[in-house]
Amino acid sequence: MKTSLANNDKELKQVLNDLEKLILTKAYEWARNIFKTIIEQIDNLIKRYREKTLAIEHKRSVWYMTRLGKIRIERRQYRDQNGKYYYPLDRLLGMKKYRHITADVNEFALELAASTTFRKTEEILRKITAIDLSHQTVHRLLARVADTYLEQKEQDKKWFRTTGELPNSENKRVARLFMEADGVMLPLQRAKARKVEVKLGITYEGWNKIGRDRYQTVNKMFHADIASGDTFWAGMALKLHEKYDLAGIKDIIVGGDGGSWIKDGVDYFGGKFQLCRYHLNREIRYKLGSKGKAIKSLYESINNEDTDAIYTTLNEVALMVKGDKAKEIKELWRYIKANASGLRDYRHTVISEVGLRRTGAIEGNVDKLIVRRMKNQGMSWTLDGIRRMLAVRFLLREGKLNDWLCHRNDKVYKYGATTRRINHVIDKTMKDNYMDWFSAGLPALYGPHSSRPWVKILKSLSEAGI
Repeated sequence: MKTSLANNDKELKQVLNDLEKLILTKAYEWARNIFKTIIEQIDNLIKRYREKTLAIEHKRSVWYMTRLGKIRIERRQYRDQNGKYYYPLDRLLGMKKYRHITADVNEFALELAASTTFRKTEEILRKITAIDLSHQTVHRLLARVADTYLEQKEQDKKWFRTTGELPNSENKRVARLFMEADGVMLPLQRAKARKVEVKLGITYEGWNKIGRDRYQTVNKMFHADIASGDTFWAGMALKLHEKYDLAGIKDIIVGGDGGSWIKDGVDYFGGKFQLCRYHLNREIRYKLGSKGKAIKSLYESINNEDTDAIYTTLNEVALMVKGDKAKEIKELWRYIKANASGLRDYRHTVISEVGLRRTGAIEGNVDKLIVRRMKNQGMSWTLDGIRRMLAVRFLLREGKLNDWLCHRNDKVYKYGATTRRINHVIDKTMKDNYMDWFSAGLPALYGPHSSRPWVKILKSLSEAGI
């Protein structure tokens, strides 16, 4: 059998590019056909094994948005003994009324939206998947799951403030817990203020070495809020209580840049304050500049916790400079004096332990958790938008997003579609012979473009069995 070859590189590239798209399109069509068959058979299982209090009302079709693209599904509507209407198949798949998007699509779209803009998320979904969601839809999906989570957390806070009762806890016992906090300013839209401070806190139990001069914090947890310091630490305490026996922790180290709201956390948890060396070093280098001898002397005094020597060194430098530079030196002294309680390295009190490091993980986490997605890209936020985005980003980091995507508070009926029965349907359907479906051919070979050179080449290749 004669097989034509491409006449030039350009024509060959066109053939191969379109071949990839055609095969992928055909594969998606096949996959959608299988999905439709399986899902509608599960609906038949529900009809057969449902609670008898559920009466069938209608059988209606709807478009499901899946990872395979849009699929038209026929499913039954039921009415319970109280007169309420349900689509059990929708509920079984984690869908709610007017939201016929699978949990897998929800999770994938939100993972993208938590990393890049909503418009970019829409573009990526359409280019590399069969998912067709507008950026407005993705925005609504994020708002729905975030609002569910935030409402629950707000209810927990109100309950705690009203009754004094704490939620259930894992009561994990640890000897020491590290806390670090910092704030970052984000631009606002549709608000009187131009910016707002987002307070971020992290906690961890220590460090694991993962490479040469590389360490990873152990069991890190996150908390962020747009609130006063007291409200922030109350939220942090509630979150930590879910996991730890806070009363049994011997040492709590609270690290930060010396902000008054950060040091409030020391009193809140009965911990020890540790001034973040990153912020201290930045202040010293900026204020003293090239005065290497004075900087060396200052560090020696700081390490010895000798505030008199610190004052003497800075006073000598201040006498040698004039104007604004002298004011900066005085500001440095006030900064160090205000945070004198945090100059002492906490490790001096636990000499027998090894593997302990300085605090300072917060700075990198501010960048990863907030700045990269929410700042320096010319964007501005509403207060609700900030809270929602932070909630989803943290749920992703903690591996809990899917739990909240499927979170429901309403009554759950026993529909009879057990795991064993569903697996049987899936196995039986997947074992059926779908080769006849594939053998229907490639539509492009017989469509309106069948006379084009690249289609003729593709047709000759398919006829040759290549």
